[in-house]
Amino acid sequence: MIVTPPALLPPLLGLALTGLVLLRRFQRLATPQPLDEQGRHRLVRRSVFLLMLAGLVLLVPHSLADYGAALLGILGGTALAFWSAQHTHFDSGTDGQATRFVPNVWIGGGVFLLFVLRLLWRLWPFLTGLVPPAGTAGFDPAAFAGKSPLTLALFLVFVTYQVVYAWLVLRVARSSRLA
Repeated sequence: MIVTPPALLPPLLGLALTGLVLLRRFQRLATPQPLDEQGRHRLVRRSVFLLMLAGLVLLVPHSLADYGAALLGILGGTALAFWSAQHTHFDSGTDGQATRFVPNVWIGGGVFLLFVLRLLWRLWPFLTGLVPPAGTAGFDPAAFAGKSPLTLALFLVFVTYQVVYAWLVLRVARSSRLA
């Protein structure tokens, strides 16, 4: 029988919780989603939250390279959202209104994979113990967090994809007829 030391329990629980959150996020990108009142409100709430988060990230002073990467991330996320919306399947009820939508698994999964891989890349030094603990000499949290244009660009690809895609889905859901 393997006994887990008590000091490892919080990181293991955090890892399990993070995995559960990422699994739920992927399910929202790859499985059929309802377009009832609750589903529409969920899309709006998520978009508002992501826009506020992106706004806070962009309020922090950045270098010119960061702002260029941010612009590319926003443009890339918008293009992916329009492309994904073209490949989204909508189911309609008897009245012709959209009742649910099925996102394109490959496009949404690709955006999700980019986000997760970049997140793991940024966390790898912490997971392997290559970064000294906070509070020790030689560790500067400000130098580690948020100093990569690629991280900012991929974060904004993910956020912009989610927000623009939700807007496009809601626009189709509001229309009276499905094309």
